[in-house]
Amino acid sequence: MNKFTDIIKIAKQFSKFAIVGLGNTLIDIGLLNLLLFWQWNIMVANSLAFLVAATNSFLWNKYWTFGDVAGDWRKQLPFYLLIVTVGLGISNAFIYLLSVIFGWDVNLVKILSIGAVFLWNFLAPKFLIFRK
Repeated sequence: MNKFTDIIKIAKQFSKFAIVGLGNTLIDIGLLNLLLFWQWNIMVANSLAFLVAATNSFLWNKYWTFGDVAGDWRKQLPFYLLIVTVGLGISNAFIYLLSVIFGWDVNLVKILSIGAVFLWNFLAPKFLIFRK
């Protein structure tokens, strides 16, 4: 493959990743708000919502974004969850600092945190898990 073809392939994957990410954002924020409505602790609610969205993300990104049908999902999923745990740490840091300490709206902070981890969540799985 030439460099132009590689760039087009990565751009397509990035576009698919963004579409999956939008769906996961809705899952993440929706579940977070549901758990907060049920009066869960904000850090526990954020962690659970993030991990549910991350698991959904794994399935969509494995099969659709990166077209990885050959890899064993039972081996890939734990590694994927380990990688996105870095994103969870960033997300929880945003929530704690901006929402708990400074009192910002949790939904605004959640959107900011999603933006902060988006690139990491694309590059790490692409090159560490779903590479061909």
